[in-house]
Amino acid sequence: MTIDARSRVRRTATATLAATLTTALTACGFVNTDDSSTEDGSDDGGTVTAYVNTEQNAGLAPLVEAYQEETGTTVDISSANTDELNQQLRVQLTSGTAADLIRVSPGNSSPVAAGVLGREGELADLTDAAWTADLSDDTRALAEVDGQVLAFPVSRNAIVMAYNKQVFADAGLEVPTTWSELVAACQALADAGVTPIAAPFQGGIYFQFWVYALAATLVYPENPDIDEQLAAGETTLATNAAWGEVFARIAELRDAGFLSEGMLGLPPDQGLQSVATGESAMVLLVSAGLPQLHGYSDQGAEAFDVFALPASDDAASTHVPVAPDFLAVNGAAEDPDAALAFLEFLAQPENVEAYANEMGVLPGLDVGVSLDSATLDPIEPLLAEGRSVGYANYLWPNGDVQQTMLQSGQEWLDGAIETADLLTQMDAEYARGQS
Repeated sequence: MTIDARSRVRRTATATLAATLTTALTACGFVNTDDSSTEDGSDDGGTVTAYVNTEQNAGLAPLVEAYQEETGTTVDISSANTDELNQQLRVQLTSGTAADLIRVSPGNSSPVAAGVLGREGELADLTDAAWTADLSDDTRALAEVDGQVLAFPVSRNAIVMAYNKQVFADAGLEVPTTWSELVAACQALADAGVTPIAAPFQGGIYFQFWVYALAATLVYPENPDIDEQLAAGETTLATNAAWGEVFARIAELRDAGFLSEGMLGLPPDQGLQSVATGESAMVLLVSAGLPQLHGYSDQGAEAFDVFALPASDDAASTHVPVAPDFLAVNGAAEDPDAALAFLEFLAQPENVEAYANEMGVLPGLDVGVSLDSATLDPIEPLLAEGRSVGYANYLWPNGDVQQTMLQSGQEWLDGAIETADLLTQMDAEYARGQS
């Protein structure tokens, strides 16, 4: 896949985007989860330690087994939910107890994001690895810091609109490819007594998906340098017309009554269930959350399909937001060569494919793999055409800008503040992050 050059100026963070996956483990130090390791950790091929989140652990497990059998190297993995990992990893890096391989977030969103750790010198330079030639442009922008590749993408996720196929069929609707068609479809659904779009905005997590999806089409194709301009103080979110249009689109749907009633108190699981039951027709979510949606229907995945959210009346301008999930090598790894060798193993096309199919995600590297599931088929042409960008908060200077958007966004959705107020608050946090 060739990803549009606009992505090269952007890094983001969305550790929160895995919030729809509920598996959580705790880890206080390194807990060996591999049954084939010896008690003393010794092995002729050495040992690689890794600290990953629970989602990565699930995808890596079968590959770890194969790697150990092939090489005689022990891969000693510890895992935790993403929030706990982020809290512990910074302490481990500071104390010198961090694993050889670590899960890092993209961009600047947390103290353990690739951009932050990379600038602090905490991550090993992976630039000479052969697999770096297979990074898509949007992923490369997030894996690089000052021209050095510092992170390996085990997978990617996209923000997509999922819809109940039976509800669409009953309303005689085709998939909308423009904003006007989306609004017309919403009106037809509302006339049929169906909530057009489930909006489980409690806590703001699902609200941010709308911001990123609309910005992917409205902001970055028109001005691929906007993140550089924001960082240089040449423009602001509040004064940028395209950013204002992002929120105007959401407000249009809100004011027309096309979003869930009581959306600010609606939790994600209830929103997804409403689409599964046909009470609502659509929901915008990160693709990692699709299995949860599918699980609420007796028909499973067959009950749903997806499309890229249009934001303008030019169907060819629609872009899809994509986010990588990263592993990095600790700059102070006890056995960096063994860590690099394991990444080379993961980068083999058959292993990229195996991980993607195990987890139902997009492949991390552009190596022409085949996916067993057809769930994301509708968005793959956009990726192949380079119509993808990173999530909009990738290059924001810290996670506080995003948190302000989530928190004050609740007030904005409720009509308590205007768009200019929300964006001005975000600008203030942006400025603080630059200082």
